[in-house]
Amino acid sequence: MDLIVLGASHVTAPAEIRDQVQMNAGEVEAFCGRLRSERDHILELSVLSTCNRTEIYGLVSDPDEASPIIRRAIEELKGVPHMGNGRYTYLLGGRDMVRHLFRVASGIESLMVGEPQILGQVRDAYKLADHSRVTGAILTRLFNTALHVGKRARTETEIGEGTVSVAYAAVEMALKVFDGLDKHTVAVVGAGETGRLVATHMAEQAPARLLVLNRTLERAEALAGELGGEARPFEALDEVLSIADVVVTATASPEPLLQSDALSEIARSRRTRPLVLVDISNPRNIDPAVGKIENIFLYDLDALEGIAEQNRARRAREIPKVEAIVEEEVDAFFDWYDALHVVPVLRAFRDRFHEVGHQEVARQRGLTEEERESLAGYTRQLINKLLHHPTTRIKNIDAMTSHG
Repeated sequence: MDLIVLGASHVTAPAEIRDQVQMNAGEVEAFCGRLRSERDHILELSVLSTCNRTEIYGLVSDPDEASPIIRRAIEELKGVPHMGNGRYTYLLGGRDMVRHLFRVASGIESLMVGEPQILGQVRDAYKLADHSRVTGAILTRLFNTALHVGKRARTETEIGEGTVSVAYAAVEMALKVFDGLDKHTVAVVGAGETGRLVATHMAEQAPARLLVLNRTLERAEALAGELGGEARPFEALDEVLSIADVVVTATASPEPLLQSDALSEIARSRRTRPLVLVDISNPRNIDPAVGKIENIFLYDLDALEGIAEQNRARRAREIPKVEAIVEEEVDAFFDWYDALHVVPVLRAFRDRFHEVGHQEVARQRGLTEEERESLAGYTRQLINKLLHHPTTRIKNIDAMTSHG
């Protein structure tokens, strides 16, 4: 038996290729169902599929036979040949496979190092495989250990500290001014990719109201509907500036949307209520002079990127600490995994010795019951002492050969 992972990730494949092989939950179930008929080759299975990686983890009888089966199943399901293309994929086995999964779960293989979503995605991958009846004792232990590694990485190091995305930095800026957003109104101007990210992060903070504005009202309505917010037409921007506490602009407008003169009027109407403006547009949507207006806190893309870059560097410095945790847990996993192979043999070996010892004690004549029990006890102790050193050596030799 061998542990393998076949995958394509942001390291090996461009986004358009990753999109083509990514599987949703229904496709993962169909894929697992297809491979249940290949139990002679693929004993256990789990699929981790996100926007940045699609990876098939397996316990297989023979990697050379199993990997083509897995590749064909993906190609048949998705209708694309990319998983058979070594240019975009990787195949890892044994300790390399286990190390890779633990690195993934810890966040150090992520496009955004230390991002928190991956641990939940690893957990969901195992749950879906378990639901599809394609897991067993080995992958259960492996994925539970991976989750443990991910938790250790986040509690024993600072790999997940501080935001590393500009979109989330916008949330952090708002939280510098307000102690939570549950009593405040947040508005996001722009429903494109960046606006969607910001709105999603803001929604996670459970603001009192979440308003989404866009030049195309339908897009604002779609995004607001997903996040439990309210859509507003773009023309309502001045009204929104009067009622919102946090406004994030994320549009592609070539000209500033908010000028200093107009914001001065709005600030007077707000009296002393602070207004946080976060401009993550390029070019900028907000006149820099707005930051001089009393009770208006303006943060632009440079400020946010500066914070994100500091945190990226901070996380990068934590990678060696996480790698040490990973190696420790890889060793611990293989202590358990290797024992699965040798323990049954050693148990049979020891049982046979005790059986022979019992037979020899039974053959002794003229012993009292007390003497027979004493001899049997002595025989057991002698066998255990004699076998201790060779069984320990066998375990160590098996571990060394298993580790390559």
